[in-house]
Amino acid sequence: MTKNEPSIYIILLHWKNFKDTKDCLLSLEKVTYRNRHIIIVDNFSDDGSIERLQEEFPYAKYILNSDNLGFSCGTNVGMREAYSLNADYVLVLNNDMIVEPGFLEPAILEARKEPKLGAVTGKIMRNNTQNTFWHAGGHVDLFRASGVSRGMDQVDHGQYDKVCYTGWASGAMCLIPRSTLETIGYYPEEYFFGYEEWDYSTAILRADLKIVYVPEFKAFHKADGSYKAGHPVLNIYNGYLEKMIYAEKYMSPVIWKIWHLVFWIYMKFYWPILARQGCQCDEDYKVRLRAGYMAFEDHKHIKHVRLSHLEEAARRLGPSPTWGTDWISK
Repeated sequence: MTKNEPSIYIILLHWKNFKDTKDCLLSLEKVTYRNRHIIIVDNFSDDGSIERLQEEFPYAKYILNSDNLGFSCGTNVGMREAYSLNADYVLVLNNDMIVEPGFLEPAILEARKEPKLGAVTGKIMRNNTQNTFWHAGGHVDLFRASGVSRGMDQVDHGQYDKVCYTGWASGAMCLIPRSTLETIGYYPEEYFFGYEEWDYSTAILRADLKIVYVPEFKAFHKADGSYKAGHPVLNIYNGYLEKMIYAEKYMSPVIWKIWHLVFWIYMKFYWPILARQGCQCDEDYKVRLRAGYMAFEDHKHIKHVRLSHLEEAARRLGPSPTWGTDWISK
């Protein structure tokens, strides 16, 4: 390593998925950037996977959480450790990513050019197609309280091959300079999973910092490996609850009241139609429908989502034929 190679600490959050984390680590072993280090944070896996990883990849640093802290809190454990080790950059990387060998050099090159850098995001492709976008930057729509991804499911014809500013750095692969940690802090911990990257991107831009999209900063994403699509607890209950937390946090009091009324109308008239998506039977529909209504009501007293909230929601909702008893503690 040389003085021209800033130190990068790569943070992988692991939870029970040995194969994905192993494949990610194997791809990282081929990375050409030398001054890199890996921190694996385990979110209380109890399936023996973390022990297997420790045996097969002893060179990584391991931090074992005593509970499933969710994405934000779990990742922050690794980020704080990296900061204490004098990291110049922290790379938050999903454990189901396969990176290209030379993906770090272009990201660092562009990062060092930007004096007001907040974060670097890159070209994230769907792993099962090799040439279809999952994410190429984007923006966060404040009124929708949701991210709008650029390029999702488009075939890559070179249309996003220019370095540019963007409004959303995906938490799947986000390079963060030390200066951002000192200015903005770590990922917001109000969220269990899903909204932290939109919140963090919003915070970066509101601090008058830049998010830079670098197309050569490229990897392939399996995506959605930690939960089932459409799940009433993590997707619906957690998603709607966190949507409201984000909206209230970033809207003015007057706009928030208007937004809350509009969202109530949405829940009353449109959600009963939308809730049928992904349902295989009426029992599925009833559980998903109730999950949305519960989230709307529970936001009155839940402002920080924790695992205990999701487990309690699962108990209140009960099982469904498609999604079973996931998230219901034994």
